[in-house]
Amino acid sequence: MKRNTNALWLAILIVVTFGCQNAAATGRRGTLLLIGGGLDNDNAPVYQRFLELARRAGPEDGKIGPRVVVMTAATGPQDDEATDKSEALRTWQWDVAVEVVRRETPTAETVAAIDAASGLFFTGGDQKRITDRYRPGDQDSPEWSAMQRLLARGGVIAGASAGDAMMGEVMFLAGSSARALGIAPANATAGEEPAPLGPQMGPGMHFLPWAVTDSHFFERDRIGRLVAGLEASGQRLGIGIGEDACVEIDLATGELTGITVSESLLIDVAHLQRDGLSRRRNVGRVIHQGDRVSLTQRLAERGEAPRAAPVVSGEHVVPVVEPGQNRQLASWRLFHKACTPNSGNVWRLRLDGWSIVAWSHAPGEVVFDLEVAR
Repeated sequence: MKRNTNALWLAILIVVTFGCQNAAATGRRGTLLLIGGGLDNDNAPVYQRFLELARRAGPEDGKIGPRVVVMTAATGPQDDEATDKSEALRTWQWDVAVEVVRRETPTAETVAAIDAASGLFFTGGDQKRITDRYRPGDQDSPEWSAMQRLLARGGVIAGASAGDAMMGEVMFLAGSSARALGIAPANATAGEEPAPLGPQMGPGMHFLPWAVTDSHFFERDRIGRLVAGLEASGQRLGIGIGEDACVEIDLATGELTGITVSESLLIDVAHLQRDGLSRRRNVGRVIHQGDRVSLTQRLAERGEAPRAAPVVSGEHVVPVVEPGQNRQLASWRLFHKACTPNSGNVWRLRLDGWSIVAWSHAPGEVVFDLEVAR
């Protein structure tokens, strides 16, 4: 009996020691939930996971529900969004304490609300409104420092659409994939100031150190924008979140987890090759529900350069169809089809002045070129 007891305590010690080392691996704490926009109120995995994480970071006695703050700085009609998100959260947990902080909420009140909370939920709109309000001039503010304290005590920060886009050290401000890739519009409107070519980016909220994020990803064909943004910013990893999709990032371990049935795409440009306006040899990994990927480990390993497209007699073209009642997911279909291991197939999606060409790579991953006609 004594031998079994000693073995049990040894096992517990190993688990606790490993857990502590794992939690201290990055020197960070807390969790981020990246939501690509278009979040439905009945998306149980997102709301339940957010409330679970907020409850874990709340009072240890568990006698009261989690305290969360809905942050509406990005949104135009703040009252409507505040009501929608507050009622959605209360639908999934009736005793959750919800407070709303608007753009106009004074600093002292905002800081007090964040310091009393275990979770923040940033709504959609314009991400620059978030940084202008809480990190003006890319400088620390009392509100931003309070958000860092929330993460340091193990809290969760979730963001949908604009709330997703602002998570990294740099973020997208606006722009389409075609313009980000440097494609000038064929028909410019007379008298209209043309938008600049190239990715339009600025400082983000500095919550996520390992990747650039983008939202409405498959639906708005933002693959080109994200690759061009990674190239311009010197970042290696990008996370494109689809609509009604969510990924979780554990800041202590650097691990990314797929939360929803709707999927996302992790992009790695470690071996990007520039060919005129084309960007070749990018690697993509579709993030399914339950998938786990270590961002920190990926960054530590450069890996071998991906192979060029296999020689085939003909490409498979992915058609673009009018979405009707469904979201436009042609680019999602392309990456799913290209993931088929050892198929030898090459898939092409033709878009506005550019194409995505993809083929299978390592298990679960594809190589893809972004081709722009010379």
